[in-house]
Amino acid sequence: MLLCVNVSNSKITLGVFDDDKIILKTSVSAIVGKTTTEYAVLFKSVFDLHKFDTDKISGVIVACVVPALTAAVRDALSFIYKGKIFVVGPKLKNGLKIKSENPSQIGSSLICQSVALCDKYPMPCLLISMGTALSMFVLDKNSTFIGGAILPGIKMSAQALSEHTAQLPQIDLTQKPVSVIGTNTVQNVQSGLIIGTACTIDGMIAQFKAELGESLTCVATGDISDAVLSHCSNEIIYDENLVLEGLRKIYLKNIK
Repeated sequence: MLLCVNVSNSKITLGVFDDDKIILKTSVSAIVGKTTTEYAVLFKSVFDLHKFDTDKISGVIVACVVPALTAAVRDALSFIYKGKIFVVGPKLKNGLKIKSENPSQIGSSLICQSVALCDKYPMPCLLISMGTALSMFVLDKNSTFIGGAILPGIKMSAQALSEHTAQLPQIDLTQKPVSVIGTNTVQNVQSGLIIGTACTIDGMIAQFKAELGESLTCVATGDISDAVLSHCSNEIIYDENLVLEGLRKIYLKNIK
């Protein structure tokens, strides 16, 4: 079984594949400053909680967008798996065609998502990744990664509102607004953040289509996607496991 680990700015997702099926998926908080031992204990506890025998793991691959966490997470995983641990980066083959000024600046999770897109969806394709940032990137009709746009993510925007305004609270972003016209402060913020983000996505899709001169398959991923996509006017496919599936594809390319 293959263990795929995605380290984002806010959490670490652990996904176990049995062939091409995910049989276990869970996550823990990503905290810079935790030691290798602390992460090793945490990972072991998570697998014990799910009653998963780590001796069944036959391979491990990691994508990390937080450089300060890469070594700690990789070394912690070595307590669970004694074989080679792959880390997505320039030294690993990924099969992705990239047309960019500086390919080395493309984050590992974005690489994984794009690899999965190429395998699953018709091209050209627009990836909409809703994490700490709202990232929108295009793969052209030849499955070549050509670039895109990065905006502040909905969680980042919510945090900024709460921290920099005296009377606006943190809100539940998973709760869908009942109306664009909120009748209290919480509803006002939910409308602005969730429906506002949906309008931003629709507007950006229109710009991408106009610049490319053709239609796009639009695919979204990220925890907040469900609340936002219901307010988008464009047809957007939700795919929650793009990074994990891309990690599996990259692993297979590097063990042959």
